[in-house]
Amino acid sequence: MIRIDRFEAVEISVPSGSTLTRFYFPDLPNLRNAKITAIQVYTAGTITATPLTGSTPVTTADLKKSFLTLYEGDLQLIYNTPMLGLNNIVNSAADPYVFELPAINGITISWVKSYVVLPTALSTTNVAYSFGVYYHF
Repeated sequence: MIRIDRFEAVEISVPSGSTLTRFYFPDLPNLRNAKITAIQVYTAGTITATPLTGSTPVTTADLKKSFLTLYEGDLQLIYNTPMLGLNNIVNSAADPYVFELPAINGITISWVKSYVVLPTALSTTNVAYSFGVYYHF
């Protein structure tokens, strides 16, 4: 069960034609000193447009090869956790999901140091990774 004190939608844009395999979070002023309790990723099967920019979500095939790394200060706390391990929304047999989101236990994430990484470039560009971040102060 997730306790919602506060919530913010977050996106990482993937520009058209990008061949990069690492995508950093933008600066997130509202979350700079927040104690994060959970992070949820949204699949293209869950949403058809991202909440902040209306972008097309990253495909499920690309999410399957995407991994999340999170820093607190200079300390790498979460390294290469599979993105779909952060999807707890059941919408089709095509989208893998977990029963419950991992509890993050109130860490303060250094967002501009944290990123999503893939072993190979995304198959579709001009999309965005879409997250929901649950937090408190």
